[in-house]
Amino acid sequence: MSEFHWPWPVLGIAPTDDRKTIREAYSRLLKALDPDAETEAFMALRDARDGALSGQFLHPPRDDGEEEDDFGLGMPLPEGGDQPAGGIEPLTDAEPAEKPVFTVEYSDADDKRFNRTVELFLGEGELTQGEIAELHEHLDALLGDDRMADLGHYARVEAWLAQLLAERYPRGAALFPRIAEHFQWSERAHELGIHPAIPWLFNAHEGQSLVRELSTPGHKYHREWAELTRGKPQGMLWMRAIDKPRMANLIATVRRDYPWLEQEHWQPELVARWEKKAAGGTTSGPNQWVWIIFVVLFLSALGRMIGSEGAATSGPEAPSKLAASVAAEANVLDFIQTQFPQAAGDGRTIVTLRKESPRAYEKLAEVAGRYGAPGDARDRLMTREIDEIYFYIIDKLPYKTQVADAKFRAATLKDLQDDAPSCTAFFRNPRSYLRQGRNSDALSPEYRYHMFSVLHDEYGDREWPLVDKTMTIPGEVVGKLIKRSGLSEERLRAAIATDTAPDADVCAAMRSLYEIATEIPQAQASKILPAIM
Repeated sequence: MSEFHWPWPVLGIAPTDDRKTIREAYSRLLKALDPDAETEAFMALRDARDGALSGQFLHPPRDDGEEEDDFGLGMPLPEGGDQPAGGIEPLTDAEPAEKPVFTVEYSDADDKRFNRTVELFLGEGELTQGEIAELHEHLDALLGDDRMADLGHYARVEAWLAQLLAERYPRGAALFPRIAEHFQWSERAHELGIHPAIPWLFNAHEGQSLVRELSTPGHKYHREWAELTRGKPQGMLWMRAIDKPRMANLIATVRRDYPWLEQEHWQPELVARWEKKAAGGTTSGPNQWVWIIFVVLFLSALGRMIGSEGAATSGPEAPSKLAASVAAEANVLDFIQTQFPQAAGDGRTIVTLRKESPRAYEKLAEVAGRYGAPGDARDRLMTREIDEIYFYIIDKLPYKTQVADAKFRAATLKDLQDDAPSCTAFFRNPRSYLRQGRNSDALSPEYRYHMFSVLHDEYGDREWPLVDKTMTIPGEVVGKLIKRSGLSEERLRAAIATDTAPDADVCAAMRSLYEIATEIPQAQASKILPAIM
């Protein structure tokens, strides 16, 4: 395979856009690896799989003779030769309309700063506080340099930093938010010509944030996460006090949004056992006599438990805690009044929210508690919290609620149809799409209020089961879809059933499907809506 460029030699296959072939090659090679003992080989294989699935490396990079080493990184950016296996290769088929021209000159002091920055990134383990402070000093000088007004220099520094962050992640993770904000990566992550390291970095950053949250005692899914990461592979699962629906949701969510977390953190044997148990497998629990003994012991201790709990909680709440609670409530109240002025007239207030949907109120209050005063940052984070909850539960809600959502989604896809990549990104994972930049502005105020109303009326205090995502589309509905979308049957089926269809086809097909699902009888629509929510 030596005649092929990265990532194909790593996977041992010829360049292809067949996602099944890529995944089969990855799975075959993964079986021969021990991810714990062969970390570098595993990361190289995983990066090669992601690069192949991106579709950006079907053609070999052009060789224009450029040999320059960019700031001591050890390889050219972004038009140079092949990267070593495991790196993130720059785009080779999406050049800017005008190629940046490097007109600035670099002094010995510049070279010394560039090389020192690389040295800090190339170290082992996590960055120390001293190293982080030094890197921020170098960033101050780099990003505040007047030469950043030069297009060529700006593009070169941006690509260099993106590659450094990606190749040494998570060592430089603490610097990612600042660099991303300076170069406005969140607003540009879906642009066609963006450096391929940047979308990868966003997913990696979100995944690392999720790991920190899940590893914190008190998080709703902390027990399940700890079980999969540190639990004993052998032993009786029913003794471990793990909630099966939560475990199933955790596994499904991580595999959908951050599949690399499973390989890096979970124990495969334990994951397989919990999958089987959560799906109603044969892993057995205690018999009825054991449960009777448990109940007797529990009832005998119940009085003492209630008494001790009452004694522990009967004292007055600490003044500082009470003040923080009052401030958070005032923040939530202000948010509801400013963002949803029609809510009070519909009987949806902070009082009814706390009563009807305490979990939704707690989520908003938690975000509000981190901000002392109203502002754009507060509103965006609280809006993001609503997005997260809403798109997590919508596929499990009643039929009428899903029909209302389908109408809003169809209108949103119509508004985004001129930007096919964004349109498809919103359909495939609205939670991920709305987390980036100002993408949430794509939702209309009416859609926003609908989402808040659903949280107010439906969220409640309960667990949410997984939903069957298989979809049945009757032949007459397929005919309507062909007519409304303007696609041939072959293109329509590819847009609905594959990941390789053009974004424009996916956008047209799904917008039409949302519209038609609100028009056909419930018996047909109820077999479609949960799968596309």
